Amino acid sequence: MSHRLFFLCLSCIALLSTSNAYAGQSEAREVARLNNCPPKKIEVVKNYLGSTGKTIYQISCTLPKMTSEDAGGPDAILIGCHQTLCTLIRPLSAEKK
Repeated sequence: MSHRLFFLCLSCIALLSTSNAYAGQSEAREVARLNNCPPKKIEVVKNYLGSTGKTIYQISCTLPKMTSEDAGGPDAILIGCHQTLCTLIRPLSAEKK
């Protein structure tokens, strides 16, 4: 009986330790908004697994239409999320299709 109780307690500890909250698309979306990039499309660029997992998102921005040709600035950003923290990596120009 004590062995079953031990394994039950060990199982509960394992389940609690794996239920950490990690940042996801909603946190990345908020970082994009804070950096003047209203999100249009969110894509996962890289996803590193493990206990210190990290996800890198490419977020396409909804920009106002420009009539001049000098509007060649960045229209997307890269955001890295590590555990519960998302930060801006860099702005970039998304590929035109």
